[in-house]
Amino acid sequence: MNGFAVTGFADTWLWLIFVGAGLILVLLELIAGIDTGLDLVFTGSAFILGGLITWPFHLWVLSLVVTIVICIAYLFIGRRYVHRWTSVQAEKTNIDTIIGRKGIVLENIAPGADGRIKVGNENWKASGDDDIPAGTEVIVRSVSGATLLVEKSERSN
Repeated sequence: MNGFAVTGFADTWLWLIFVGAGLILVLLELIAGIDTGLDLVFTGSAFILGGLITWPFHLWVLSLVVTIVICIAYLFIGRRYVHRWTSVQAEKTNIDTIIGRKGIVLENIAPGADGRIKVGNENWKASGDDDIPAGTEVIVRSVSGATLLVEKSERSN
């Protein structure tokens, strides 16, 4: 194709625009981090492949079609596996494992005054919204720093 295409740019170099656009998308992924779930990397790769595969043919329409087909294939086939592979599973660790557990009050708890409770084999500083006397069974609702926020258990009422 010796002339200019519909776009006014020689068909000989249009593949380079696809490759350049793909590289820009990959760089944007590097800047944004993994927050985009690698979608920009795979979309950019589709642009790069679309440009490189059709480079010998010098047809911008073919570059566009190949890029769209690769993007659609990724969207419907690969995206779910990539997101499953890159996702981080939320697991309770350390202090989070104590939330929801039951304990026994060792020192009285009053609103505005911390007491002590025993959860498992550990003693903790605890606070609550109600007066909770020693010996009462409580449930840990949340953690604030090194203090457990508790409330009376159903069995204690």
